[in-house]
Order: sequence, then structure tokens, then C-alpha cells
Amino acid sequence: MSGFRRAAHAALALAGFVVAASAWSSPAAADAAADFYRGRNLEIVVGTGPGGGYDLNARLVSRHIGRFIPGGPRAIVTNTMGAGGITAANLLFNVSARDGSVIGTFSNALLTAPLLTGGSIKFEPRRFNFIGSVSREDGVCVTSKESGVSTWSQLLEREVVIGTTAPGTTTYLYPTMLRNMFGARFRIVSGYPDGSSIVLALERGESQAICQSFSSINAQHPEWLPEGKVNAIVALGLDPNPRMKGVPLIMDLARNEEERLKLKVMLAPTAAGRPFLAPPGAPQDRIAALRRGFDSMVADADFKSDAGKLRIEVEPMSGEGIHRLLDEIYGSSKETLDSVRLLMGPS
Repeated sequence: MSGFRRAAHAALALAGFVVAASAWSSPAAADAAADFYRGRNLEIVVGTGPGGGYDLNARLVSRHIGRFIPGGPRAIVTNTMGAGGITAANLLFNVSARDGSVIGTFSNALLTAPLLTGGSIKFEPRRFNFIGSVSREDGVCVTSKESGVSTWSQLLEREVVIGTTAPGTTTYLYPTMLRNMFGARFRIVSGYPDGSSIVLALERGESQAICQSFSSINAQHPEWLPEGKVNAIVALGLDPNPRMKGVPLIMDLARNEEERLKLKVMLAPTAAGRPFLAPPGAPQDRIAALRRGFDSMVADADFKSDAGKLRIEVEPMSGEGIHRLLDEIYGSSKETLDSVRLLMGPS
């Protein structure tokens, strides 16, 4: 298990103890949270359009989270699209209510965007109050049968048209990184509004490839990989994913320790999964209530059953674990970060 993931999972266990000890040692804390949430809506802002992986994840959480928060709020989902999730992140950081009544989720690539890629970013990821994530989000690059490229070695020799969303998102950053670091012959066509649109373009023959989270592909097209309807070229994560046996892991393709270090920085957000978070400045007793509720929800049998029907694997990360992970990424050396910025930008 990688250092990033070991630290994250250690934080998961620690966070549960700390939250329970600090926020719930007196009935007053629970009563105050219940008084606030009773009869109130909990808004979940999603930084993508309906039908994609983040939206599916948010709607799953919305059906269950209210049962585990004192006062039983009703969760509602709103979609705020734009700039690959940056619009939603800016909204949550600068505009949304800071009272615990609004949480959100957007591309995990944005957790390191201010550090690595820039763009129209008006938020500081480490100042968000992270609530948790349902699952890890390893990526995978797949090509269509019509592309004529079915292996990693062929991708290094033959050009493939790949559709992406806006710069700064995983669908854009993954192929850019593979092209710049390894020479993968991706011709990037950006501007698609979300991953679902890229999948549709792939089916129509407008695009030949997509790099997306494995869970999104598995949820939307569970037959693709088992039935060989697309070619799985490379798995993008810190550790082998048992659900992608036989697919080359990018960490194993690194040619030296320096490349492995850079890949760890670039791919660490995969361990953060699809993070749920609240704006900075929210009262900490309500953040504790949301975190405790989230941790209880992902352990619940009914929640797991519902997730299973959607082909969402429950491999949770706590809010504290996500904070710990970001601290480690942001603590990387200047030399490493400067090199990673070049690799994740246009070549």
C-alpha cells in the first residue's frame, strides 16, 4: 500500500475516534445540531451535469445521509456545471451558506489544481471542510475497437483522438500527463461538458478514447470491460485495483523513482475519491455532525445495498483522511511540483 493511502486510511480510523470524542462527548452538541437540521433542507451542490459519476454518487448519498444526521434534514441535489467543476467549487468557497446547510462535490482533480494547474480558481482546497468520500476513484483509459489501438505499446506508436472536458479535470489531466511523461499519442479534443458527453461521443465514433474513473465506466457501461467492448489501455491509481486485473498499472510503467514520485503527486487525488465537503467557516459542531453521519452512512447495510445496485464500490475515506492526504501533497518539494506542473500542462 502506498504512503499516501496508508496515511489516509490511518487518518480514517483516527478521525472517527477524534470526532466521537470531541464533538459527541456531551448531549448538548448533538442537541444543537439536531435543532439546526430539524425541518431543514441539506443542499448538495454537484459540479457536473445529471447522469455522470459525481451526480450518481451525490444522489446516492442524498437518499441516505438524512437518516444519520441529527434532526433528519432532507437532502436535495442541485447541479452547477461549468469549467469542469471550477464554477461549483468557486460557488461553494465564496457564495454558498457557511452554516452547514450546503455541501458539495466536484472533480477530485481540483483538490490540487491551485497547486499544479491554476486556471480560473477562486478557492483554496485545504480550507474546505471535508466530510468524506464513498469510494476510491482509480482512473482507466479505454479506447474504442475502431481506434485500432488496444495496448499501451500501440498507444505509444499510433495517434488516438481523445475527448476531454475542461483543462483541470481528470478527463483532461490524465491524457495530458500520459502524453507529456510517456509519449502517449493522444490528440486531445477538449470542451465536452461532462464525462457522459464524452462517452456518447465515443459511442458515436466522434472520439476514440476516454480517460475516466473506473467507477463511472462500470456504473454507466458495466458490460464494456467484461465483454471487451472497449480496450482498457492503462489503470491510473497508486495501487493495483482488483477490479482491473490484467490492465497495466501506470505506477508499474514508471521508469525510475523520480517518475514514481511525480505520479504519486498527480494521482494522489484518486485516493480522495469523490469528496463531499462544506464551505470554509461552517460551525465545527455541524461539520462534526455531518462527518459522523457520513461515516455511519457508508457503514450502513441499506446504503451498501443501494450502492451495489448502482455498481458503486464502497471504499470510504473520512473527511479527516482527505485533509491529511492534501497536507502531504502540498508538502511536496518545489522541484517535484515544478516538474509536475510542466507534465500536466499543454505540451
